[in-house]
Amino acid sequence: SPPKLLWELDYCGYLIRPIPQPGPSPPGLVPVDASTLTNKIMAGYQGWFGTPCDDGYNKWKHWTGGRTPAPGRLGFEMWPDLREFDDDELCETDFKFSDGSYAGLFSSATTKTVERHTKWMYDYGIDGVFVQRFVNELRNDRCIRDKIIGNIRKGSEQYGRVFANMYDISGADPSDVYMDIMKDWMHMVDVERITDSDRYLHHKGRPVVSIWGFGVTSRPGTPAGVADLISWFHHEAEDKYRATVLGGVPTGWRTLTRDSKTDPAWANVYRSFDIISPWTVGRYGDNRGADIFRENYIDPDVAECKRYGIDYMPVVFPGFSVSNYKPQKPFNEIPRNGGKFFWNQIHNALDAGISQVYVAMFDEVDEGTAIFKVTETSDQTPLNQDFVTLDVDGYTVPNDWYLWLTGNATEWLRHCGLVPSTMPALPPSSSFSMLP
Repeated sequence: SPPKLLWELDYCGYLIRPIPQPGPSPPGLVPVDASTLTNKIMAGYQGWFGTPCDDGYNKWKHWTGGRTPAPGRLGFEMWPDLREFDDDELCETDFKFSDGSYAGLFSSATTKTVERHTKWMYDYGIDGVFVQRFVNELRNDRCIRDKIIGNIRKGSEQYGRVFANMYDISGADPSDVYMDIMKDWMHMVDVERITDSDRYLHHKGRPVVSIWGFGVTSRPGTPAGVADLISWFHHEAEDKYRATVLGGVPTGWRTLTRDSKTDPAWANVYRSFDIISPWTVGRYGDNRGADIFRENYIDPDVAECKRYGIDYMPVVFPGFSVSNYKPQKPFNEIPRNGGKFFWNQIHNALDAGISQVYVAMFDEVDEGTAIFKVTETSDQTPLNQDFVTLDVDGYTVPNDWYLWLTGNATEWLRHCGLVPSTMPALPPSSSFSMLP
């Protein structure tokens, strides 16, 4: 029989996905408000790591280019702290620890692992995540991506977090990208039923759909095509598919400079998004650079968005390094400085009067931007390979430091609308709250 076409209803083996039932919620759980993006700090969730053991990707995806990870053969910069993980979550690599044991790595297609990540969000008071959905993967790995967002949904329902879908158009076919997004969103609503979840994020009365990359010089898309796509989400689609659209746009969107395409028609396209979120990772490398970026970009961006009634969601990141898969790049290229770099960006955003922030990223160890639990010292990493550990800049902080900082900033945002300019000290063991 001929292979099933991508958009046949039973492409993944079912007409409507059976919704996985969440486990019992913690006693006294107060769910995050899913009706608005306002007063939230959300993280991006790549969910792109695969192993040969995962009954999903069935290959080493993103950890390497396909071969078993080993010293000198890897595509990531930080070693995740896996001491809480069970043996059945980990797949053995060719890395060894100092005791001679082989090191394992996790898969984003493993339900238990994704639920663990959502529990961490609950534990540290993080609102939720934008789940990346790569348009160029829809023709090969769509069923796996469906499983991953389904796992995020299950964990979010159990732990009272929120989640939303974020399309990444990197590598997408320019001729099909608009239709692929529309058809996939209909699939997500009708088959995956993600908007039936009370944990799916809404804003301005509609479910939020984020699309990252339109207008960026190296990404596909024309002004006319993107304008029609946004209009479809706003007007032409059936009511159940209509959405509030977040645009992950280039840094230079407002002036059509820097990383933005320069066709004047893009100006109106950018201003038709409901929420603007310019990409900033790597645009500055220290606190002074972040302060200058605020003066030159964030403050005027906020003023422009207010003129057009658009919400603004800046991107902050804890640090950056890609030397293990780009050896020409310096090791620890943008230092974290014990969290001071990260905290300063959050302070700048909230001090500019912004009420929602995007953290890049929850699980991005490839580029060293992860906020989830990673190794504190080189003694905790496998042998014969350099990894960016949390003490690399001379600071001693725990494996969960960036989860705690993110949750702490969220608490400040909720209560005060901003955070102090000085990063808080290590929390006392008995309490995660630093508010007076």
